[in-house]
Amino acid sequence: MIDILLTNGDVFTMAGDGVGYLEKGAVAIDGNRILAVGPSSEIEAKYQARRTIDATMKAVLPGLIDGHLHTVIAILRGLGQDAPTWHEGVDPFFEQLTPAAVLAGAQLSAIEAIRAGTTTLGDYGPGMPIALPFYEKLGVRARVCTLISEVPPVESILEEGELYPFSRAIGESRLKENLDLVEHWNGAANGRISVMIGPQGPDYCSEELFGKIKAAAERHGLKLHMHIGQGDREMLQMRNRYRMRPVEFLERIGYLDEQLIAAHMVKCSDEEVERIAASGASMAFCPSSLILCDGIVPPADVFLRAGGKVCLGTDETSSNNGTNLFSEMKLASLALDMKNQDPTRMPTWKVLRMATIEGAEAIGLGDEIGSLEPGKKADLILVDLRKPSMMPVLREPVRNIVPNLVLSARGEEVAMSIIDGEVVYENGRIVTIAEDELLDRVQRVSEQVSARASSEVRWRKTFQHRLTLEGRY
Repeated sequence: MIDILLTNGDVFTMAGDGVGYLEKGAVAIDGNRILAVGPSSEIEAKYQARRTIDATMKAVLPGLIDGHLHTVIAILRGLGQDAPTWHEGVDPFFEQLTPAAVLAGAQLSAIEAIRAGTTTLGDYGPGMPIALPFYEKLGVRARVCTLISEVPPVESILEEGELYPFSRAIGESRLKENLDLVEHWNGAANGRISVMIGPQGPDYCSEELFGKIKAAAERHGLKLHMHIGQGDREMLQMRNRYRMRPVEFLERIGYLDEQLIAAHMVKCSDEEVERIAASGASMAFCPSSLILCDGIVPPADVFLRAGGKVCLGTDETSSNNGTNLFSEMKLASLALDMKNQDPTRMPTWKVLRMATIEGAEAIGLGDEIGSLEPGKKADLILVDLRKPSMMPVLREPVRNIVPNLVLSARGEEVAMSIIDGEVVYENGRIVTIAEDELLDRVQRVSEQVSARASSEVRWRKTFQHRLTLEGRY
């Protein structure tokens, strides 16, 4: 007797090179592992289950993987937009964040993500010790790191040519925080929680600290997750400090290899992007955030052409306005097609792979999740194909289900999420938490942060246009 048997679904295993489609397919789950995948007629004849779920008119696919996000400032949604720069919009509120606000951000992000089919969060930030107990209770899979930097808070705007000050004590403290996560959380929650190491970027750490970070990652066998080529400020700092561009510097200190997950790279040349891909590193592609913040499409097309693995990421609710990978898949496809003026450049099946199996491979979990195959962890979602946004459902002579998943779905079509063999979301509710109570708390904490920031916001000229037009907001 096995635990769960899903039958009669439109199953997308993502095994092999394509989407691995099975019409009237079945998935057998025992414990936290997938036991078998195949035609319903064969699987039903072989297994009896404690719970059988009829997946007729449901797409059954691996849970979506958000490979790069920062939940720490999620409650600042909508504050970075319509300002001259994202930082000018967000910073007055960021300065007022408390541990309670960090937890509220993690709760808001995770709730939104699970409701939209995400089962793995690649979270990255200083609030991880606060967020992880909640993630454990929620039942989500999380692959996390803290944010390591030697740069103390800067009280004034740096002049051109002025270098960040570095504080060895701050850098050592933040590395220790990340290593404490490794000690206490790596492999926790039956393996659902795993840890990476997260230097913020090439410009935020000294060469000495980078050496310690690399040695720690190799000692523990961990991925290194880092922003690279994120903006003009980074390029200027690297030029002034080392007389090098970031990629040249990272190559010199031995960071370009399969351990690295490189986020964004919008200021890298195509040749630099190709060098990173050729090294075996992977890429975190966050189109919504970089388009909204900078009006730039990250070079995922260049990275893919060079043979690299790419995961999708939502980055931050405060910069992309959502933790919804269905929205991210749609924009990824459209943005790269538009950038290349070629409607075939980023086919929908490829984008779906970036959100599942190739995303899992990019963050180092491809042997465990990302596809529906015997022996892998049972992380999967059911998407209701009877929702108007998913209809009509056509299977012959051409299937339209994958294009509709990527370009039409909004996340609300997710009917069920199973993570590590446990049903976490069903019938419109997350079953592991008191969702309404948590959302009430998120609202209260957000209002408190806004109240504390009020005087600072009104003082800053950045917000004057919004305050005079507040009736339109």
